[in-house]
Amino acid sequence: MITALISEFKSSIKSPDTEEKLDLLIYRPFGFLIAKIANALGMTPTMLSLLGLALGILSGFYYLEPNNTTALILASVYFVLSGILDSSDGQLARISNQSTKLGLILDGICDSIVTIAIYAACAKPFISMYGPIFILVVILALYLHSCQCAILDFYHREYLFFGYGKTDNDTYWNPGVSDGILLIESSPNKKSKIMNSLRMTWIKKQQLLTTRSDKERKMMREYILRSSSEEKNKFMESYRRHNLWLLPYWRLVGVNAHTVLIIAFMFMKRFDLYVVAFDLIILNLIVGAVGYMQKKADHRFFQELKLSDKMSSIESNV
Repeated sequence: MITALISEFKSSIKSPDTEEKLDLLIYRPFGFLIAKIANALGMTPTMLSLLGLALGILSGFYYLEPNNTTALILASVYFVLSGILDSSDGQLARISNQSTKLGLILDGICDSIVTIAIYAACAKPFISMYGPIFILVVILALYLHSCQCAILDFYHREYLFFGYGKTDNDTYWNPGVSDGILLIESSPNKKSKIMNSLRMTWIKKQQLLTTRSDKERKMMREYILRSSSEEKNKFMESYRRHNLWLLPYWRLVGVNAHTVLIIAFMFMKRFDLYVVAFDLIILNLIVGAVGYMQKKADHRFFQELKLSDKMSSIESNV
């Protein structure tokens, strides 16, 4: 039974390479436990997403009292629990085979609302201190925070698609702007159209920051889908070798990094310092530096497999 549970837990995570240590130590194990209980109770991933949203907003409520240590502790606990539920909804979707693209979009919307609630609550004491200008600073910080998390999500999904060959149903395919427009135009109903329009904002952030062109990515996709098993395995092995070492650097700007920093700076009562030093400066410098390394790694990857030559033969079909 234990062996079966371990095997099921492993199948509930996307891949060992794309999981952070904090995820493997806290978020994924507890998320898996919640997912198992939720599955037994007949709950859906959407229910867990909404529960995580509620806990995130509750965390923001307690962050309104930054001088109350008990409130700070409760806020931090609810903040982490919200993250655990954000993990468990995806794990439930995978173990119960309920994954949907709309569910993925809803999960992202819930994450965004939680982030806005946390920032609004944490920033409130500093608005009276710095004046209305701080509101503009926080709005900019929120946008950059979202961009930083978007680029990590982009390269994680690229790694799963090209490095692990998880190409079924395009679950892990990162759509480009043109793909996003088609999704909006082909939406079967108003609800789907709204969800796809919201996803387009995420797509645009990713396309703004990645050094990979849409053309290159689509040609890579065509190549891996049309290759023989031997060519595909060689492609994936090379992709992992050129990209795995970069993932820890991209994670420096991800959700977990932001969560740890926010909690730490709230206990120091310096959310203003976190916003200016990290959201506006340090994390963006990291994005620029890692993006440069990523561009060089992609160039080496293309050269090693001579992909430019191989993919030119299928370019006309992209």
